[in-house]
Amino acid sequence: MVRIPASRTAVPALPAWHVPRPALWQRLAAARPGQLVAVTAPAGSGKSVLLAEWARHGSPGDADPVTAWAGLDRDDADPDRFWAVVLAAVLATGAVPADDPLRGPAGADPADALLEGLEGLGRLRRPLRLVLDDVHVLADRQAGVRALARLVRHRPAGVQLVLAARSDPAVGLPRLRLEDGLRELRADGLRFSLDATAALAAASGVALDADDVATLHRRTEGWAAGLRLALVTMRRDGAEGADGPRTFLTQFSGDDRSVADYLGGELLAGLARDDRALLDDLSVCRRLPDALAAALTGRPDVARRLEELAHGLGMVERTGPGEHHVHALLRSHLAADLARHRPEHHRRQHAVAARWWADHAEPTHALRHADRAGDPALTAELLGRLAVPLLLRGELPALRRALAAAGTAAQRDDPHLALAAALAHLDAREHAAAVARLRLVAQTWPAAPDPDLVALRTAAELLVGTRSPDTGRDGAGPDDPGLAGLLHLARGTALLAASPADPATARTELHRALAPARAGGLVRLEVATFAQLALAAVAEGDPGGVPGPGEAAVATPGPPARTARTVALLAWSDLLRGDPRRAAERCEDVLDLPDRLAPADRCALGAVHGAAVGDLGRRGAGLGEARAARVALGDAPLPAPVAGAIALLEHRAALLLGNLRVAGEVAAWLAERVGDTPEGVLMRAWTDAATGRWETARAGVAPLRRSVRCPATVLVEAALLDAEAALRADDAARGRAALDAALAAGRDRDLVRPFALAGPRTRALLLEPLSTGEHAHRVAAACAAVTAEPAPPLSERELVILALLPTLLDAPTMAEELVVSVNTVKTQIRSIYAKLGVTSRRGAVTAAQERGLLV
Repeated sequence: MVRIPASRTAVPALPAWHVPRPALWQRLAAARPGQLVAVTAPAGSGKSVLLAEWARHGSPGDADPVTAWAGLDRDDADPDRFWAVVLAAVLATGAVPADDPLRGPAGADPADALLEGLEGLGRLRRPLRLVLDDVHVLADRQAGVRALARLVRHRPAGVQLVLAARSDPAVGLPRLRLEDGLRELRADGLRFSLDATAALAAASGVALDADDVATLHRRTEGWAAGLRLALVTMRRDGAEGADGPRTFLTQFSGDDRSVADYLGGELLAGLARDDRALLDDLSVCRRLPDALAAALTGRPDVARRLEELAHGLGMVERTGPGEHHVHALLRSHLAADLARHRPEHHRRQHAVAARWWADHAEPTHALRHADRAGDPALTAELLGRLAVPLLLRGELPALRRALAAAGTAAQRDDPHLALAAALAHLDAREHAAAVARLRLVAQTWPAAPDPDLVALRTAAELLVGTRSPDTGRDGAGPDDPGLAGLLHLARGTALLAASPADPATARTELHRALAPARAGGLVRLEVATFAQLALAAVAEGDPGGVPGPGEAAVATPGPPARTARTVALLAWSDLLRGDPRRAAERCEDVLDLPDRLAPADRCALGAVHGAAVGDLGRRGAGLGEARAARVALGDAPLPAPVAGAIALLEHRAALLLGNLRVAGEVAAWLAERVGDTPEGVLMRAWTDAATGRWETARAGVAPLRRSVRCPATVLVEAALLDAEAALRADDAARGRAALDAALAAGRDRDLVRPFALAGPRTRALLLEPLSTGEHAHRVAAACAAVTAEPAPPLSERELVILALLPTLLDAPTMAEELVVSVNTVKTQIRSIYAKLGVTSRRGAVTAAQERGLLV
């Protein structure tokens, strides 16, 4: 008589670190009568723990089942032992009556007797659930497999049969699936979720934050044994403190001693040599298309073999049509073992993968494998054809790593690499380094370059600013559509950077760049093109044209610093369309981020934010912020359209506070950067108007109103200034005509803010119910919100007196210092008080500081 230890038929105790997973066992409990329940997953997936938890809980049915548990071992592949274990498990439940035939002698055929006896258990008050754990151990002997198959085939109606195995048992599972006779849970269903991972860490006594939990989950792919081994190691080795868990988790892999021992003992020990060699060859790749697997192994049938391993080993799975995945910990264990014991083969496999990915338009994967192959020559070879796709997709980190791996000598010898390096430097706003790389290109330029190389150099030189956008249009274009798109982007960018800018032609070039960007999935090219289209709208003074391309540019995931300038353009659009609060919020979202912003982007954001703050009622603080942003820019480059737009904002803010000194400073700054522009002409006219010279101002803007290349913002402002001058000269007809022209242009471009800042007589006319439409109502609302008139500017002599007010000098001493009479000083002090709206010396100093008149 076969004796079965009681431990083999007892439901296992739940470990102290157990995390309840009721959703999983409830899925199993939903099996219909007659369905076989199968839990199939690799070692360490938590099969036994899950089934033990299920055995300890009720069932959705009318009566809770009695669980009979049979933990199998390899000896149970003998049919007599197998049936003896099953019988012992059933009897151990205590649910079989003393007089039941199952308690009698086994008879000639114990299988027949047991199956007949189990059939009779259907009359019991409580149904029976029979769990066979580790049924994969029977696979070594056909007799054991046949015994199990017989139990499955003739399973009694009153017994729910549950199988747990590391691989699919040979009991006709495909047929059962087809007949809807199977309820199964596989490895993907047993994986721990993020929440369950966090709960397991807490139950294991390891404190992890959300980021650490996500890293642990990613590196283990939710595999229970991997999670537990990592947590045990962390607790044992004291990986605590602010960075302790993070440091451990970023290095945790299948090469960790505890994981390697488990994988070697539980998964790989029984693996056939041919299968181990196949997995070794595949271990260098995270993603594993079947065609790549065939290239790595030289086996055309590798896909079929991977499917067999998926059902047998369990740590291999199909992730999609024609693609498989080896579990991350198993893969990293095999790769580390291969690198240690067969380093040349390890490097060769990476080189094979590098070339395969390069041939299949996956440059990042290709260059990563080339780097791991330790072959700079291979990296340089692949970069020659992969650099442009990397640039246009926005995969700049991969490109920079590859350029560093190839070395500076490769860039000196290959103009392709030098040009790629120049464009990478430009993307990082490293202008001087980009120019240096272009000098290398000139030194190694071939006598007969191909069209693609010519196009790449032309694009780089246009973007750097060393080539005119009007040159290089003749000759054959590039064969590569992406490169053609880059060339159109470069021309459009150069046209916008020119002085004066040519936004109309630039827009044509930019739209030609969009088609290949979209067709080729070239995200970075598309985003850069949209950003330049937004800039073209700014160059045309068209705030209504910014949101479309601007929102498209910033919608693509990526570091906020990359889209900071476009955010500034969107905020400018909000401001000019009459929504200063939204403009301020946009700027704050980026200015508050820790990412390093380029000087030009920080300047644009600061200028727009300052103007928005001013419109919201804090004009002094707004002007101070805009001025500080401009000063901080220094000599850093800034696109001419942006310079013109933000100069107008700061100049107007200064005049609203009566600060002629800062207004003059801004005008000089813009002239020095971009020369004489429509914005500069407008600022001179504004200054004339602020000092009461309205007819001089009107004459100054007359040429602007006749210009065909003047930004719409400048045209509208010029018309509004003309309208105010006419109204002040009591020429109502001319004033109304100029205002109507301003309204028509403003409506076309969705401009609102200029009308709110127009002269008082013009605003009074705008408040009359003469116009209809949504734009007119927004203009009227903006005008009605204006509560303060521009401050009158201080004269040069008054500014001199103002500078002395913070001192302890009295009026006679000031007069002596300035060689004027005391009465003159007192008269000028009274004028200063009146213009600043104060009644005391201290009040004058405070108000002057708020307006930026005193620094």
